[in-house]
Amino acid sequence: MVDEYVAVLQLDSEETEAYYRKSVEKTEQQKFLERLLSGSRRGFSSICDACCGGGTLTLHLKNIYPSADFTLVDLNNDSLQVAKELNGPDCRYLCDDIYNLSIDSNQFDLVCCWQSLSWLPEPQKALNELIRITDPGGVIYLSSLFNLDHDVDIYATLHDHARKSFPIGIRYNTLSKKTITNWIGGKVSNLKFHKFSPSVDLHNENRGLGTYTRLADTERLQISAGYLMNWAVLEINL
Repeated sequence: MVDEYVAVLQLDSEETEAYYRKSVEKTEQQKFLERLLSGSRRGFSSICDACCGGGTLTLHLKNIYPSADFTLVDLNNDSLQVAKELNGPDCRYLCDDIYNLSIDSNQFDLVCCWQSLSWLPEPQKALNELIRITDPGGVIYLSSLFNLDHDVDIYATLHDHARKSFPIGIRYNTLSKKTITNWIGGKVSNLKFHKFSPSVDLHNENRGLGTYTRLADTERLQISAGYLMNWAVLEINL
């Protein structure tokens, strides 16, 4: 069944596609991921882009790992059509449920899930599936909103008056390091959180959702419609 996350994406289809295509130009978070991958000094042969959206993460990773096999997974068929257009026929595409993937266990040495966990109704269940499909010794890189300074989870719904999804609202959950550790700490080799702060100013001129930055001391805070966006990349080693 299409959950609220997909329903919102489909209601806001114009904004969703524009967001996907904007990321064809490499984002600051994409550059951050690539620095983490470079620092790991590892090669990967089988890569899963879970909750792939328009497939731009794969588009950039293919340039780094041209010999790898890529599998892109999303529940929104509209997103997968954009991903296929950008990445071509050499990748595997699955319209699948992140909570119950039709993928055998231990399949990938690299799994990426980008800007999705905080918008899912059942993030713990999604994490367990990502761990299941990752090969022992493999690694997961996951970009999301995390509270690294306090043992506090924030569950919020934002209603943007300018969007068709206004009646439903958009989930913006921020999960604490403590919660993530309690959920999966005993199932993996180790966890590491890499706090992300952009190195350039981000601008958003409208009065609705859209990330922009404000300088606080020497750090750029990311904000969307007044909501603090505590981005970090979670590295999970199996």
